[in-house]
Amino acid sequence: MTASSQLSKALEWSGALRRKTGSNPAFTTWLEQASLQAVDAAAIQAWFDELRSGTPPGPAMPVAEARRVLRQLRQRVFYALMVRDINGQAPLAEVVEATSHLADRAIVQAYQSVAADLAGTHGAPLDPGTGQPQEMLIIGMGKLGGKELNVSSDIDLVMLYGEEGETTGRRKISHHEFYGRLVQRMMPVLSEPDADGQVFRTDLRLRPDGDSGPLAWSLDALEHYLVAQGREWERYAWLKGRPIAACAFEGSDRRPQIAQLESLRVPFVYRKYFDFDALAALRQLRERIREDWQRRAQARTGVDATHNIKLGDGGIREIEFIVQLNQLIRGGRMPSLQKRGLLAALHRQKTAGVMPEAIADQLQAAYCFLRRTEHVLQYREDEQTHLLPFDPALREQLAHAMGMAPAEFEETLAAHRLFVNQTFRNAFRLAGMGEADDEDEASPAPAPGCSLSDYVDGQLGEHANSLNQRIETLLDTHRIRSLPANSRKRLDALLPALVDAAAKTPEPEQTAVRLLDLIEHIAQRSAYLALLAEYPEILARVSRIVGASPWASQYLCQYPLLLDSLIEWHSLMSPLDLAAHARNLHDELDASVLPDGKPDVEQQMNLMRDLQRQLSFQLLAQDLAGVLTVEQLADQLSGLADMLLEETLHRVWPLIQPRGTPAGGTLPPPRFAIIAYGKLGGKELGYASDLDLVFLYDDPREDAAELYAKLGRRMASWLSTMTSSGRLYDIDLRLRPDGDAGVLAVSLEAFSQYQLGHAWPWEHQAITRARFAAGDRKVGERFEAVRREILLAPRDSQKLKQDVRAMREKISAGHPNHSLDFDLKHDRGGMVDVEFVTQYLVLAHSRQYPVLVDNLGNITLLKLAGEHGLIPQQLATEVSDAYRVFRRMQHALRLQGAEKARVSPSLLASERACVRLLWNTVIGE
Repeated sequence: MTASSQLSKALEWSGALRRKTGSNPAFTTWLEQASLQAVDAAAIQAWFDELRSGTPPGPAMPVAEARRVLRQLRQRVFYALMVRDINGQAPLAEVVEATSHLADRAIVQAYQSVAADLAGTHGAPLDPGTGQPQEMLIIGMGKLGGKELNVSSDIDLVMLYGEEGETTGRRKISHHEFYGRLVQRMMPVLSEPDADGQVFRTDLRLRPDGDSGPLAWSLDALEHYLVAQGREWERYAWLKGRPIAACAFEGSDRRPQIAQLESLRVPFVYRKYFDFDALAALRQLRERIREDWQRRAQARTGVDATHNIKLGDGGIREIEFIVQLNQLIRGGRMPSLQKRGLLAALHRQKTAGVMPEAIADQLQAAYCFLRRTEHVLQYREDEQTHLLPFDPALREQLAHAMGMAPAEFEETLAAHRLFVNQTFRNAFRLAGMGEADDEDEASPAPAPGCSLSDYVDGQLGEHANSLNQRIETLLDTHRIRSLPANSRKRLDALLPALVDAAAKTPEPEQTAVRLLDLIEHIAQRSAYLALLAEYPEILARVSRIVGASPWASQYLCQYPLLLDSLIEWHSLMSPLDLAAHARNLHDELDASVLPDGKPDVEQQMNLMRDLQRQLSFQLLAQDLAGVLTVEQLADQLSGLADMLLEETLHRVWPLIQPRGTPAGGTLPPPRFAIIAYGKLGGKELGYASDLDLVFLYDDPREDAAELYAKLGRRMASWLSTMTSSGRLYDIDLRLRPDGDAGVLAVSLEAFSQYQLGHAWPWEHQAITRARFAAGDRKVGERFEAVRREILLAPRDSQKLKQDVRAMREKISAGHPNHSLDFDLKHDRGGMVDVEFVTQYLVLAHSRQYPVLVDNLGNITLLKLAGEHGLIPQQLATEVSDAYRVFRRMQHALRLQGAEKARVSPSLLASERACVRLLWNTVIGE
């Protein structure tokens, strides 16, 4: 487009532009050229410098000059964006980012000019702790905080400062008074109209106590307010709160105050647990959004909700609520969702799987269309309007300014708004929160005049006495007696619903007792009482799970955070996508940083523990529902452990680098491998299994031994340290060369020499089940080559049998069974016999049959041994079937809370007999 035609389309639509260019030919010439280039931070700074030429250098421009320059700068930015936008040359991002940058620039200049003026009279405020000048913290809220301002927007600000004190000038005043005056004098610089217009209308009502509160608040006062009085709508408001980089005093350092602010804001906005207490307030906020425009419309004859593209049905406000609801509900546990900008937040929700991709894409398209429509409406008369024209002719002109035919514009607008409104009405379901009032029928309650004990009698009959006693005991505990009135009311409503839910399970009394145990554990968390009291279907799900397994019941009591998982039942029962979870975890940990940019190690450790519990519970729910076989479960739990080991290594490696390592640079990856032994090595992990690990490295650097030993120690600490979210895994490192006496991380060369020349026979048995689990693949491949060399080495079969028998005797002696029951794992004819025979077959015959070298699991290896004539094929099949039975029964017993996997000696006779036959056939006595 040529310069001569650059303005024509915008002039057709905008009366404001026609008036501006009609009275100012020089501005017209400037605009024709300026609007050919993108409006970005560099362009705005160049225009600012040009407009202020002739004023004294430095940031402290006189206040009157600041007023003039900022207003003229605003006109340049507004009209250049208008021309580019209407011509289709500026994407939405350019428009909102340029407007937001203009606001930041204007706020900074107004602050610097007024602060310098005030300090000339009263002196600068000093931080009492450091003696350095103390800046005011200017917080951009709403769209300014998200850097997504519209072109005729108000700006919402909250003004804060660090410590109380007194200024140092000839006319000393308190910090409180200084900052109050500063804010009072800043506002006209930004928002007072004059011959050059205004810069931005400014709103300070989002500060604590609104119009009735001080203009500037200390951080300590803000903390007290948020803790004692902060309301749900204020969480919504502070979600986008962003400190604006405003410095007026040389030598000041805002970073400690910003860090303090973030330490207040983040936990206030983002709660670690799903906050069901907040749901009612959020629903009320949704209803207020629905009703807000209707109230305003009543004052305007002929105006209905369809005319307002911000507040009306299917408008911008509804999209904001949908996205921010997800952030408020989940952001505490998913730091990567803590985005200030709406489109960035929406994109992250899509990639994290929090919002379906199709819905997220449609919301993004609707948002971009509605925001562009909003801007075009505001370009017409430079007014902050969101009303579509009533005049059909003006609607056609609007469509033309949007670059669309009238019919196309109306159809696109209607389709977007219909989709947004439907999604908004289902916002809580989309967020996984359901709608208690229409999702489930209300839980039954005792009839008027009927006591809870009578209700228990009617529901549970013969089991009622013991259960009533348990309820009385619960109600008499300190935890319950100290509950606030609201929580006690919820508990009173929950107890009959609990009894009813338990009555519908196969073991009503046991289920009810386990539910009461859970209630006792969570009673002090009113949010969880609300969840179970207000969502009958979730209570039913909890009942089924605790009724099916006392181990599962204990797990829930230990980690009540897992109750959140029961909200999204379909997700809970869907197949585990470990690759997707790995990507999301990586992003969450990347986002988990302290205000100084360093990793928040404690939060990262907790995020990994929370994910491990969440995914283990997902597998547990599927296990109890019969969706998974024991083998599938073990594979998934082993894959989860591998994934967490890989991520742990990635997080720990930067933390142990020697001093002097350049910060922020790209580190070479560690030449380090994590080798899994035992259950993890054989991919037979259970819910509470520990991890048998060996750490290997292959690195020629001089300090390799020291560095990788440090890495091993930090890995062990990261995995096994008890944090507020528990322990990730118990780990056992004693299978490394020389056990506890050996170094924590072993060079590959030393490992090879030890295994080939000094290892005990039982260590070669153990290595049959070892595998590379995480780390450097090349080091892992070299380990696999060493393992293969060990297994292919020639052996005296008779000596090997003696060694295996001797080790089996040690195992038996270490696990004595003085009962008459059969121990599935350790007794003769049990699982250890199968495993030892398989290990013998691998060690004795791999040289002749290399197919046995691969770590394929006991059942597959027995099958291969049968196919190669090492054992009778029929016997191989029977023992494999027996081993499956043992594993299933062992797993079932553990879910029932059994400490030892033992059964009546009358059971499993044929399975034990075939295992004994295999032992005698292969090893002998």
